[in-house]
Amino acid sequence: MESAALARFLIAISTYRRPDGLRRLLATVVESTARASNVDVLVVDNDTMPSAQVIAEEYAPFATYVHEPRPGIASARNRSLESFDERYEAIVFVDDDEWVDAQWWDALTSFATESGADVVQGPVLTIIPPGSPKWVRAGGFYQRPLLVNGTRLDSAATNNTLLRREAWVRGGCPRFDHAFSESGGSDWDLFWGLRRSGARILFCSDAVVSEDVPDDRLRWAWIRRRYIRNGMVGTRVIIKHGDSLVLYLLRASAVGAIGVAEVIRDLVLMRGFRARALSRVFVSIGKFAPLFGGTIKEYKRS
Repeated sequence: MESAALARFLIAISTYRRPDGLRRLLATVVESTARASNVDVLVVDNDTMPSAQVIAEEYAPFATYVHEPRPGIASARNRSLESFDERYEAIVFVDDDEWVDAQWWDALTSFATESGADVVQGPVLTIIPPGSPKWVRAGGFYQRPLLVNGTRLDSAATNNTLLRREAWVRGGCPRFDHAFSESGGSDWDLFWGLRRSGARILFCSDAVVSEDVPDDRLRWAWIRRRYIRNGMVGTRVIIKHGDSLVLYLLRASAVGAIGVAEVIRDLVLMRGFRARALSRVFVSIGKFAPLFGGTIKEYKRS
């Protein structure tokens, strides 16, 4: 990658009815990129009405606002890609329920430059609200594992990710698949395909963003549903890209069996439920569900 001082970057924010979160994110992005003169910010409003326009225009000309009324996260992400033209060395995706660290921008772009990675995924730290159930904190739920800096990944999410245009073009300029709009996972699908086309996806542990957990997600039913949905997405991606489904499901069976053993162990030792064990069980179940017509439409709008 070119020097970060010479390259130009597009930060893409898809938003849907999160005015407070969007305002907080934009404020922290302004702070983090204060020393950079090579950054454009695009706010894609996926509401049927332009509800985020007023907030985005508070940050003009730093941020540019566009309205994408076609429902679905894939539509919003694809609208960002429409602006990802030859001016840009890379596009950076962040979510409207996050905020970035002051050092986030320097860490992300420096790592991309030094590593030469095609895709860089940074960590997302989940902030558990005060008064959350004890089992949520004790079990380590909502906390993603912090990987070693430079870890090579099979795919990525768009919650804190840099994608080089060169790798995107080399991979055929793929778009986010609308078939995943209601279930989620269009980002995992796109980056899985890019990795298969030769892109290197690396983890940068220093480019940190944070997120809140809404109260309506602090429930066991939501956690179980999310684990199963993640498994479903994985199988659908495997089938779409023609990878070995048999090998994939054999691994899922082994991981699920390990998870069951870990759950039993934790209960015998009176540790309560742990996220790692339960995720292994329910993600593995989810990987088999599409074979029997199972679907979870987490992002379906009424």
